[in-house]
Amino acid sequence: MPYSYVIDKTIEDVGTPTEPVTLQQAKDYCRISGSSEDTLVTALITAARESIERATGLCLVEKDVAITFCNDNGDFDFTIGPYKSDFVLKDEEDNTIVAADYRLIGYQFPTLRAPAYSILKATYVAGYDNVPEDLLTAIKAQVNYNYENRGANIDALGFAPLVSVICQRWTRKSPVL
Repeated sequence: MPYSYVIDKTIEDVGTPTEPVTLQQAKDYCRISGSSEDTLVTALITAARESIERATGLCLVEKDVAITFCNDNGDFDFTIGPYKSDFVLKDEEDNTIVAADYRLIGYQFPTLRAPAYSILKATYVAGYDNVPEDLLTAIKAQVNYNYENRGANIDALGFAPLVSVICQRWTRKSPVL
């Protein structure tokens, strides 16, 4: 029985992203004074954001998303989001499907009800204009965890306990990290 699934995807930053957590916010959270660790903390902010994005399927900064998928049964869920703009749907021959010929339901994480084709390609821009506060806290907590545990042998996922809880609430991929 055919069903809907992802065949391939790419997710790329739109330009150079502005991190949702500033260097000063991260340093304040970590109680770091002075500027000798600024380069390290800046790198940890990016690493924390990217880890949280991978764990949740969210785009915390603006990204170009391209997904090739099977929609044989309809109701394909776009779990990479939140959807922001520029949705384009194409068929297997790379012909653009006009909006009147498809049915997209929902806003931040839409579902493609129809057409029910074996191979479709969608592109769109995803990301938050304002990242929710608990995800900002997760970034800062992960920066702190990575800063405090530099060089330590940590668990396989490498998430601070608070970050794991927050990611569980926001994941679009699976109920378990």
